[in-house]
Amino acid sequence: MRTKYLVPGLVLPLAFTAAAAVAVAVPPGSGSAVTLDANPSIVVYSSPTTLSGRLSGNDHSGKMVRLERDTTLPFGDGYQLSGLTTTTANNGRYSFTVEPALNTQYRVKAQASPPVTSAPKLVRVRTRVSIRLSDSTPKRGRLVRFSGSVYPAHDGLRALIQKRNSTGRFVTVARRTLRDEPGNRSSYSRRIRIYRDGVFRVKVRSHSDHINGFSKLRTIDVHS
Repeated sequence: MRTKYLVPGLVLPLAFTAAAAVAVAVPPGSGSAVTLDANPSIVVYSSPTTLSGRLSGNDHSGKMVRLERDTTLPFGDGYQLSGLTTTTANNGRYSFTVEPALNTQYRVKAQASPPVTSAPKLVRVRTRVSIRLSDSTPKRGRLVRFSGSVYPAHDGLRALIQKRNSTGRFVTVARRTLRDEPGNRSSYSRRIRIYRDGVFRVKVRSHSDHINGFSKLRTIDVHS
């Protein structure tokens, strides 16, 4: 069942960073430890990331590694099985490829003797935002329609149409509420009267499940 976000939520950076400070769990007297990293640690919705690390210690080859995940704030108290397992190589290395649908904190458990657990790793997910222009070379003063889709669906949030100013900052020039569309997506459409050349993008602000999403940059060249 899709969730409709009627108002923008708030990102909770402390919730993201607090769990990341947890140390690697190494049983007393054990020579083993397992690490975990993500590359990249920020992805766009439906894009993959590689989770990898190394099991150290005297007996690190051929050990099963199980991936767990937590998708609910506050992170760290609700890990569930991801269904993914692998075994360590001769050098203790391992890796997984995943496509998180929302901000997700991961950890791994390695079946060393005794078993060890990694420190957590947060992977943050941007909404996927597209942008289309009805005319990229309009006459001065003509209306140009900006439209596109946002994945996953975030009905009720705002799409911010932004233009780059002379200092390089992007300034919001128009807003549009995202509306419901089939296929786990939302859409926006807004006409803007264009008088000058410019570089534009569309931004969807962050909330608890995702971080800010940005479209590609589009250039408009105005002529007389």
